[in-house]
Amino acid sequence: MLDKHKLYTLSVYKVLEVSIMKDASLKIMVYKSLRLDIVSGKLPSGTRLTETAIADSLNVSRTPVREALQKLSQEKLLIAIPKAGYMVEDLSDNEIQDLFTTRMEVEQIAVQKAIENITVEELKSLDDNLEQIKASIKSGEHFKITELDIAFHTIIYKAARSKSLFRVCKNLSDLTIKYRHGLNLVPNLWSELLQQHIKIYQALISKDKEKAAQAIASYAKHTKSQLMDVMKKVRSDTFSREDF
Repeated sequence: MLDKHKLYTLSVYKVLEVSIMKDASLKIMVYKSLRLDIVSGKLPSGTRLTETAIADSLNVSRTPVREALQKLSQEKLLIAIPKAGYMVEDLSDNEIQDLFTTRMEVEQIAVQKAIENITVEELKSLDDNLEQIKASIKSGEHFKITELDIAFHTIIYKAARSKSLFRVCKNLSDLTIKYRHGLNLVPNLWSELLQQHIKIYQALISKDKEKAAQAIASYAKHTKSQLMDVMKKVRSDTFSREDF
């Protein structure tokens, strides 16, 4: 039977354990919340962020906010401004184009590896994804289409069976999300990109590396071209922010 001192000691450890778990959970919550707002475009490029303002808006202490901001800065989603907080990164047109080019070049490596390793279940997941995209295009759920597009490519990253390659692909993909949402402003674009997805899927089924590379390259070229047009219109105020 445990004496009172031991019981007290155990209870203290339990309280500390619960407190640590709560702190860790809070840090993750703040980080994920801020990250989602950035990559979705809710916090547009050029927005200035401070620990105090975010802590007040989320009703949390500044410690988890500070750690979240530092991590987002390391991921290049934020730029640290000495003594003035952080700013949501704003890329030039050339930098955006370079980001998408790099992403697609790395993705070509991923699809080559995926052809060698993809499972029947993963091919089924891609097929289901394509059907969901078709349904979302028909119903006009543009933001859902963007999420399905991300999921489609993520399946391919996983099928490559390389943890290092997956991390690189996922990071590059996340960096492009807020710009990919802008593609929703282009009429009929997703119907065209769906055809590119179908070609990638067919290349994976037939295990044709050359066709897969061509399909990824075609997808990249089309996406970049349309995105540059969108960014020019957004920056010239042709579209209002409500269009997003």
